[in-house]
Amino acid sequence: MTLKALESAIQAHAGEFTCSQIHGKKRRTVTFKHVTTPPVEAEDVPKIGKLRDFYSVFGSVRFYFDEESGESAKYLAPVEEWEELSDSFSAWLEDLDEDEREEILPKWIESCLVIGETPNSGNYVLVPTKGTEKGKVFEFDHDGFEFTEEGANVLEYVQKLLKPDSSMLTGIASHMRFAEGDRKVQWWIEELKSNDGHVAKTKV
Repeated sequence: MTLKALESAIQAHAGEFTCSQIHGKKRRTVTFKHVTTPPVEAEDVPKIGKLRDFYSVFGSVRFYFDEESGESAKYLAPVEEWEELSDSFSAWLEDLDEDEREEILPKWIESCLVIGETPNSGNYVLVPTKGTEKGKVFEFDHDGFEFTEEGANVLEYVQKLLKPDSSMLTGIASHMRFAEGDRKVQWWIEELKSNDGHVAKTKV
């Protein structure tokens, strides 16, 4: 997919989640869209992993944004927020001793960029800047300190986000609750239907 086609896809893509109440019997439909901000000067963005291409078109993107609760599934942040995200990510690693760091952390960890997050989860989107994994997109899950490759570059990563499979949708559902007002009432995503005809169901 070309960069122009990806831009059009993100802007046009929308749909709905069919949800069931957690600890209840009610059901509801939640509509979603993706929220973007305009690009800013991209000269400071490294020419790795299609990052400069992406940030020449978008300042930031919130994926699967629900307007009523304000929740979103993924957030690719503007460049000026990367340092703050990196500090938040690094805080998860502070308690590891030298042996644990050697065993758990990938070799590229000290020089990676933290370009986004799964909001309100403690999980982050990382791009190595050195080594054989340079330019690839990884997701860090603090539960188990897992680093999972999710794309050869940021454009491939975004394309996957627009067509989530059952496993990805289950991951999205585990962090979105669509709580409004009474925060005790929360919702689980059962199914996604998007306006391009794509359908996915969470794992039972």
